[in-house]
Amino acid sequence: MPLSQTGSYSHTYIGATNRCQRIKRGLTRTHISKSYIMTYVS
Repeated sequence: MPLSQTGSYSHTYIGATNRCQRIKRGLTRTHISKSYIMTYVS
């Protein structure tokens, strides 16, 4: 496999991983704030 192809593949993989982590972190933060509001209200 050419070096440039490997580089672009790893770059795409890293980008996808970062996006997944960002989405997961956003969902976690939303979940925490939602449960916090529910506890605060009730």
